[in-house]
Amino acid sequence: MEILIIIFSLLGVFISWYIDFHKKTNKKLVCPLRAECEPVIHSPYSKFLGIKLEQLGIFYYSLVYIFYFSYLFSKHTLPIFEFIFFNFSLLAFLFSIYLTFIQIFKLKKLCSWCLMSAFTSFMIFFLSYLNFRDSLVFISQLFKDISIFSHALFSGIGLGIVIVVDYLFFRFLKDRKIDEKEKEVLDYLSDFIWLILGLIVVTGFFIYLSDMEKYHNSVKFQFKMLVVGIIILNGFLLNLFVSPKLIDLDLENLPSLKEKLAIASGIISISSWFLSFTLGRIKYISYALSSLLFTYFVILLIFILIGLFIFRKYRI
Repeated sequence: MEILIIIFSLLGVFISWYIDFHKKTNKKLVCPLRAECEPVIHSPYSKFLGIKLEQLGIFYYSLVYIFYFSYLFSKHTLPIFEFIFFNFSLLAFLFSIYLTFIQIFKLKKLCSWCLMSAFTSFMIFFLSYLNFRDSLVFISQLFKDISIFSHALFSGIGLGIVIVVDYLFFRFLKDRKIDEKEKEVLDYLSDFIWLILGLIVVTGFFIYLSDMEKYHNSVKFQFKMLVVGIIILNGFLLNLFVSPKLIDLDLENLPSLKEKLAIASGIISISSWFLSFTLGRIKYISYALSSLLFTYFVILLIFILIGLFIFRKYRI
C-alpha cells in the first residue's frame, strides 16, 4: 500500500513540475485527450492565496513522498503524524474537487494534466484511508480534543474573515464601483475562506469519527453540517455568478439581478457563518432538525428582504 502511495506521490510531483516548467519557460503545454490546458493553467484560478497551484502541488506531493518513504522502512510512526498526514490527504482531495468544479462549471474547459493531478490526489487519499482505516477511529478518539478545539477555532476565524469581507465590500462601494485592486483583495480573502471551510470539514470528519453513534444521532451536529453545506453551496454560487461580476456592478440604477444576488449571497454567508460559530458554543439542542431548518430558512429570507430594502432605499 505504501509503495503505491509513493508511486502516486512521485507522479503528482512530476505533473506539478511539468506544468510549472512549461509556465516558466513560456512553452505551450500539450494537453492529451484534446483538452484545453492553456486557458486553465493561465486562468485567475491558477493561484490560491497568491501561490501558484503547481508549486503547491510540488510541495504537497513531496511531503507525501517523504512521509510514506520513511513509513515504508520504519513501519512505526507516531499517531500524531498519521493524524496530520491523513488530514492533509483529505484536505488535498477536497481541494482537488473544488478545482475540478471550477474547471467544469466556471472555466468550462478541462485540463488533462490538472485532472490527472486530481485523480492522483484522490488515490493518495483513498490509499491512505485503506492504510490507516484500522487505526483511524483510535486516532480520531486520541486527538478528539484537538479536533474540537481546531473546529471551533476555524469557525471563529471564518466568521471573522466574512465580517471583514462584508465590511470591505461596502467600504469599496462608497465610490459606486469596485476596481481591479479591490476585487483582488476580496478574491484573496475568498481563497482564505475556502481554506478555512476545508479545515472545518476535515476536523468535523474526525469529530464524527471519534464517536459515530453519538454524532449520527446528534441533531446539533447534523444541523451544523447542513449549515456548513449551505455555506459551501453559497460559496460556489458566489464564485460562479457574483465574484466575476463585481467590477460590473452598477449602483447608479436600481439593483439588477446580479446586485440582488451579491447582496443575498453576502447575507446568507455572514448569517450562516454566525450560526455555525454559535452552534459550536451550544451543548445541546432539543428541537427537531426539520424545525431548525425551517426556522433557519425563514430567518435567512427575512434578512435578505431587509438587506435588499435597505440597499435599495439608502443606496449603501
